[in-house]
Amino acid sequence: MALKRQKRNVKIIFPSTITTFSMVIGFVAILLATNGQIHKACYLIMVCILMDGLDGKVARLTNTASEFGIQYDSLADLVAFGVTPCVIYARFFLHQQVTDQIYYLLPMMFLICGAIRLARFNVTASIYGKSFFTGLPIPAAAFMLAILPLLHRWALNSPAIKKMGWLDFFTLENYFQFSIFMIAALGWSMISTLKFDTPTGFWLRRFKSKALNYLVIGLFLSLIFIDFSVFGAAISLYYLAFNYGRAIHSRTRRGDTTLTDPS
Repeated sequence: MALKRQKRNVKIIFPSTITTFSMVIGFVAILLATNGQIHKACYLIMVCILMDGLDGKVARLTNTASEFGIQYDSLADLVAFGVTPCVIYARFFLHQQVTDQIYYLLPMMFLICGAIRLARFNVTASIYGKSFFTGLPIPAAAFMLAILPLLHRWALNSPAIKKMGWLDFFTLENYFQFSIFMIAALGWSMISTLKFDTPTGFWLRRFKSKALNYLVIGLFLSLIFIDFSVFGAAISLYYLAFNYGRAIHSRTRRGDTTLTDPS
């Protein structure tokens, strides 16, 4: 008696297709960056971030979340959010700008930290998500790194920056020094054990009042009318400052409790 062929769930192709497109777009961004089209490559990273969020939602809606999906998504993320921002950073800050080759260790370090972050996520993650992440997610780190060239271009052409006398900070030499701190901080954040809120939890459940949450979102979205890079820099700073601040506050309270514990 012939065995009945198991029915395949063809719906799994939908999230996997989105993941594939994200990886391909990341590769296109690498090609653009190597040809000097840095800002276009940065915007393509933003597209990859949108698709990375979409594939997970599609997987849950179609009930096709799986171990395969997690592994394949991580491989795509390593290309789109690991290799791509590193190539952009190297092309924008290092190529024909610095003579000391040791600085190329910076994007290498970011890539290694991103790979470790993804591997740790694969081992510990539930396919149905969490209320927070352990370590900064690699898409968020890639977003913050990709914002740097966009913010630089805006600042050099901004009358407000010139009027306030901040142009010196945005000279490529000074901006590069700032970028060293940023890429090192982002790399460390990815492999740290700090808690980072999920986007939904951070933006929609940060305050008890829904109206206040929506007001904060509206205020940040209004910055897009100045420039997208200003919006991106503002939400990055807000997200990092809150999560770092919470970690420092938690450890300070833990230290105070230890000091006052009579036992």
